[in-house]
Amino acid sequence: MALHAAWARLDADLSLLGLNLRNFASTKPLASASDFSLLDECLLEGLLSRVWQAWSSFCRTCVIESCMGTTDAAGAAIAAIPGAASEEHVSSAAIRAKRGIAPLWGSTNAILRLEPTWGDVDVLSRIINRLQPANSGKMLAAFSSGYQCAKALQSVRNGAAHSHSQNLGDILKLRSAYLVFPIGHPTQAMFWIEPQSQDFLVTHAIEELRDSGLAAVS
Repeated sequence: MALHAAWARLDADLSLLGLNLRNFASTKPLASASDFSLLDECLLEGLLSRVWQAWSSFCRTCVIESCMGTTDAAGAAIAAIPGAASEEHVSSAAIRAKRGIAPLWGSTNAILRLEPTWGDVDVLSRIINRLQPANSGKMLAAFSSGYQCAKALQSVRNGAAHSHSQNLGDILKLRSAYLVFPIGHPTQAMFWIEPQSQDFLVTHAIEELRDSGLAAVS
């Protein structure tokens, strides 16, 4: 798959999900925990999960296709890494890279649940640095530009998907970067305000991820 096609799919997914989140926000005030019902929290958890999945899928595609050889958004060729003969070869190499082990291109992995958390920009940086696709510098710079928003989104998503005090603590550490209100459920932090843009945490993050994705494939 050409990298621009991967970004176009990310752009379409984030546009639809962002629209649904803004439509939700337009229906009620979102300034305290009491403004959210149980059904609201369930809806928001689903939307947030879909945002995270779209981002993670895009990051995975960028790395795998870049290692196997592809073209960027301008049509320029990205040379394949010798030995990156299939998606399964890159998957195995990425698993080793996450563990801090040099890639072994002769091995394969076909069990997707063993793969790294592609959307985690810390893990992503480690993998790209070890696998060294021809466009690694461009991808590292692009993913770094959206670092704060990607990590904030991940923290809120983890708190919603795995509800315990430590994940909630990670969300609360974000408070200094946003205009906040006390929350009763992790998904409510999605509507804290990012000061510079005056946008919600989640919709601001979506726009930043969209920009980072475009930079990664350009």
